[in-house]
This record gives sequence, structure tokens and C-alpha cells, in this order.
Amino acid sequence: MNVKHRQRIGLFSVGVGLALAGLLGTAAHAEAQPIKESTIKSECKSAGGTYGTTKKQGTRFSSCRYKDNEGNGYVDVYYDGEYYATNPT
Repeated sequence: MNVKHRQRIGLFSVGVGLALAGLLGTAAHAEAQPIKESTIKSECKSAGGTYGTTKKQGTRFSSCRYKDNEGNGYVDVYYDGEYYATNPT
């Protein structure tokens, strides 16, 4: 392989790398959409958990209390359908 051929391959590689970096750098970040209460409830049930919800001052607070396969208890917390945290119980 001669020097000119190597230079062309090198320049092509740099060009492709810059193009990909530009595409990835300008890609829009997707925001998570709220989960429907029916989905939270059904997924909690399928995990063998206990679903709970309440609404205070216009905000819905939902939870799912469950145990993992080792018997450790957890609660998943949601605010207006958006996942917030998983805490041990």
C-alpha cells in the first residue's frame, strides 16, 4: 500500500468519525413519558406486589410494594406516573 492510499484511508476515517460525532452530538434526547396508572397497577400485580395510590393537591402518588426472589422488600414510587425511586422496606 503506497503513502497516498494510506493518507486517503486516514482522511476518510477521520471524516467518518467527525460525521458520526456530529450526528450523535446533535441527537435529541428522548424524555420518558409518564406511565399509565393501569400499567403501574398491572405490572405491580404481575410482580406479586401490592399497588397503592392517592392524590394530594393535584399530584398522584403511586407505589408498588413487593419482594425480590431473596425475600427482600422494596417499594417503587411514582409521582404522576413518572418513576421516582425504589426504596427498601
